[in-house]
Amino acid sequence: MTRVRDGLDDLLAYVRPTFMLPAVGISVVGAALAPLSEFAWSVAALHAGTVGLALFVAHLRDGYVDGHRRGEETPRLSVAGFRRGIWAGSVGVIALSGLLATVSGIIAALSTIVLLALALVHAPYLDRHPITVTVDYPVGIGVALVGGHAAQTGEIGFAAAVAALFVALLAGIKVGIDRLDEAFDRSIGKRTLPVALGSRAANRVAAGLFLATALGTAGLGVGGAADLLPVRPALAVSAAVVPVGCVLATALFPPERAVRLQMGLTYVFTALLFLSACDPQCAGVAFGEGALEALRSGIAV
Repeated sequence: MTRVRDGLDDLLAYVRPTFMLPAVGISVVGAALAPLSEFAWSVAALHAGTVGLALFVAHLRDGYVDGHRRGEETPRLSVAGFRRGIWAGSVGVIALSGLLATVSGIIAALSTIVLLALALVHAPYLDRHPITVTVDYPVGIGVALVGGHAAQTGEIGFAAAVAALFVALLAGIKVGIDRLDEAFDRSIGKRTLPVALGSRAANRVAAGLFLATALGTAGLGVGGAADLLPVRPALAVSAAVVPVGCVLATALFPPERAVRLQMGLTYVFTALLFLSACDPQCAGVAFGEGALEALRSGIAV
């Protein structure tokens, strides 16, 4: 019994909420952009759970490669243990994707299959190239958002534009995170952008990504003001200020503090962009109104 419990503890050590919860959460954000009449909590939970399982497979794959093939860390599982976990997790994602295809359509199912593919090739392939190591996690976040929306509506719609902005913003932050690990990554031959280009050039790339995000978000606001896009202009323009704040953080603060600020600003960006894209009929508005009403009732009591 002790041996089984220890093995389970070692397996669960690869459940890493820091990386998993944002992906699971963004799936729910995509779902909440759907009209309330089309929203189902069970479907949202199914897609979000499948996203989380795909991330778990990614962590197991990373642990296997970094621990047994590269010797960069002490592995918690044996080679056989990793392989069994990766195989079981992959089968689980495929099975749940099949269920998604049945209840939500092919787009939602494909989104989780894409996430599984990213999980399986991140290490030892995507994490060795400066571009792919920068964008693979942000792309995964974008895919999770689009998939969460498609699970409710059966289509991608405007969620694709929202996802693209998240990809650009998170890629900029990823450059800063890789800058923190530049010395270690250089020592093991991991070619992140700071390793390949140097810190200053990498910071310029990050600034370019942040500014592109700001311009794209402001563009959504302009489109909303012109009645060309289903966006609340004032909120979209407010969201556009956040990536500019990320640029300033890079310029004004030490790398570690800048990254912490940028990660915090990501949540502000998420809230503002969500509210700007959520029309009066969307599920997120109804949930927000319900929460406020419950809060008012609680205060009154």
